[in-house]
Amino acid sequence: MSDHLIFKTRLVTSQEDWQIFEDLLRTYAAKDLDQPQLSSIWKDLDDLPARYGQPNGSAILLSHQAKPHAPEIVMGCGALARTQMSNACEIKRLFIEAEYRGQGGSKVLIQDLLQRAQAQGYDQAVLSTWKSNHTGLALYQNLGFHTVPSFKSHPNSELIFLGRSLAAADAQKNS
Repeated sequence: MSDHLIFKTRLVTSQEDWQIFEDLLRTYAAKDLDQPQLSSIWKDLDDLPARYGQPNGSAILLSHQAKPHAPEIVMGCGALARTQMSNACEIKRLFIEAEYRGQGGSKVLIQDLLQRAQAQGYDQAVLSTWKSNHTGLALYQNLGFHTVPSFKSHPNSELIFLGRSLAAADAQKNS
């Protein structure tokens, strides 16, 4: 693996990409998800395109190429979905394979999702994470997220709810 990866994102549209997205989410649920028995991921997995497909959402894959003309290696994913809040979307299912963490992929995913959300007409992006996710919390705050009131009912009392305006998405894409 190189010291500096060049990331690419792509919208999930094909059956093959939906399967890759599903496989990544199943890995996420098995290895990283806090209290998976309480998660809505299981319902989402029943019909990913209905939950994360356009026009109300987007699912993306993150990849890199080890060398020019080599096949892309998919290493992560993320999604956005409509919320019950007017003009707000939720950024969800951010996942990077363990061996690629700490190299900037999460920031690329979030910035891409913010731009897609803005292009889809959303005014605000929200997300939830665990209090113990110190690395994620630092990244979200760096990208302009701040604490907001709960925007959904969830049985995990340890969740922190964050949000940000999408008017700042253009300013963040080059930072």
